[in-house]
Amino acid sequence: MALIPLTDQGDVKLYILCIMQKVGYPLDYSSVNDIALYDGVISNMDFIEAFDSLESDGLVARDENGQYYVTEDGKFIEQTLKSDLVGYIHDRGLRAAVQFVSFTDDKVKKVVKTTELDGGRVLLELSLIKENEELMKIALTLDTQYQAKKMAMAFSEDPGRIYMRLIMMLGGQ
Repeated sequence: MALIPLTDQGDVKLYILCIMQKVGYPLDYSSVNDIALYDGVISNMDFIEAFDSLESDGLVARDENGQYYVTEDGKFIEQTLKSDLVGYIHDRGLRAAVQFVSFTDDKVKKVVKTTELDGGRVLLELSLIKENEELMKIALTLDTQYQAKKMAMAFSEDPGRIYMRLIMMLGGQ
């Protein structure tokens, strides 16, 4: 299916609610943003405007840990809101949510390898492997072991976000 950009605020709000519902657990703002922008269906500016409106209208709220969730009113709206693109929005939302959740399961193996190079430099290799399929492999030559350890830790803590941001940046987002 061809990518149809969503620009109508009602469609953008429905898309955000759909993603959050499909993930099924509270998310921080950055994760919601990353998932929503992942495949370029909406712009960052449209996301910011729509998310702020969803929060001020009480359709999304924060829990005690500062994570966002869809309220009962938001769930009702997500299930009943009408749009000419409702099927498309739900399909795209499900795709984005599944991509995000797939990095949180135990089937995704994170591989971090460091190799000392001449002159004190370090080669850092980062990979994501799911069911014997290499999803991502990056090799970076860094100046210090400290840089390599810091980057390896960030990758290990949240490989899905790094993967999605890399895809977005290389895709021109």
